Amino acid sequence: MDPWSVVSSPIVIALFALCIGCLIYAWSRTIAPPFTRSVNKTMPYVGGEAAQPQVFLPGYQFFYVALFFTVVHVAALVLATAPPDAPLWGPLGYLAIIALAVTILRWEQ
Repeated sequence: MDPWSVVSSPIVIALFALCIGCLIYAWSRTIAPPFTRSVNKTMPYVGGEAAQPQVFLPGYQFFYVALFFTVVHVAALVLATAPPDAPLWGPLGYLAIIALAVTILRWEQ
């Protein structure tokens, strides 16, 4: 195996980047001022005002939006990577199935 291909492999480059990151982290800890505990440093920041505790009930409306965008992006990926000589009914059939699935998920009774 060629030494250059070993050095330029993704695993070696990732380990090198991780080592550089750890060295930068260790160096920055030596030059940073020591932490002094203060109420203002440990408070949550909410636009310069003190955060008031409140009950928050999560809703699942965002789930449908995220699911829709995920499905649309996967459909675009399938269409973009379809071979040029593939029959047109394949990707369009896939899109029809996806459209039907999204319609069923969003059907409100």
